Amino acid sequence: MPVSDSHAATPASPSCTTTDQRVYFGGRTALQIMRMANPRDLAPAIGAARALPDRPPRKRQIEDTIRYAESAYPGLSIERPAHVLVGSSSRCGSSIACSQHVCSSRLAGTSFYRFGSGAYISTPALAFVHEALWGDGMISFLELGYELCGTYESQRTGVATRYQVEPLVSLRALHTYVSMNPSVKGAKKAGRAIRYLADGSASPRETKQALVLGLPMMYGGYGLGIPRMNYEVRANAAARAISGKSSFRCDLCWPECKLDVEYQSKECHEGEARRISDSRRTNALMAMGWTVVCITNDELDSFAATEAIAQTIRRHLGKRSEVYVSDYHARKLRLRRQLGLPVDRW
Repeated sequence: MPVSDSHAATPASPSCTTTDQRVYFGGRTALQIMRMANPRDLAPAIGAARALPDRPPRKRQIEDTIRYAESAYPGLSIERPAHVLVGSSSRCGSSIACSQHVCSSRLAGTSFYRFGSGAYISTPALAFVHEALWGDGMISFLELGYELCGTYESQRTGVATRYQVEPLVSLRALHTYVSMNPSVKGAKKAGRAIRYLADGSASPRETKQALVLGLPMMYGGYGLGIPRMNYEVRANAAARAISGKSSFRCDLCWPECKLDVEYQSKECHEGEARRISDSRRTNALMAMGWTVVCITNDELDSFAATEAIAQTIRRHLGKRSEVYVSDYHARKLRLRRQLGLPVDRW
């Protein structure tokens, strides 16, 4: 899948604070800045800059730093209150413009990027760990993880929705960072969440579909196992003859069972030319022994349709249908509500 250019080139780094006090942005604020400033263009913090200051920055310093960031990256509008990290609870507080958070653990690995003189932002991995504490619950946290590891961006990271963008981080990098920093607050929850994440989701709707189908029953999912997202399947000679393509991308894929579940959005699957292409793709995969299951936007929004499709997938995967949790029906409905999916469309 092609990746679009970054929002803006990295600017020079003028002084953005009035004293030598450093300002460290974390959580959602750091993610919002990184959506505009490609992390690959930012220098990791080294030496003393890797340690958070014990004294919180002054309000004016924070405001000066925010103004610098917004002027350096056109289109960036940092949400208030901005999240700022400090190393000690001494004199730590919050205001309308700023919410200060204590991170007293010694941090291993790359934890901050420098984006101005005296200005730093958490890496995506550290921001993810902190969002485990500051976010709105496990399901919302999982959606954030899919977005960070996926090829789309949305208001969840403080920007307008766009597709075909570069992932901010990989699942492997998240796992490595959490393993290196087990004492950081939020690391345990992040470690639990990583088990249910996948790289490569291309849209919020694909993410919701993966969570509904893949999460364990205790969370209200169908317990089918987290699929591979936008997995590449190489075409054999017969498949190439049918489709004219050398490979295929499978939206949600269980490659060990040769199962491809396609989310057919209205935007990407309308028109006669697209229908012909979809048909050839399906026939090509079937010629290689694959099963293709399609889920439309309306079917994902229908509880009854999702139930029926999940049972079809379960049979193909050879998964047992026994329910091991109480109030399973209520849990499924709660998961749908948490994901913003309808519960009354039968």
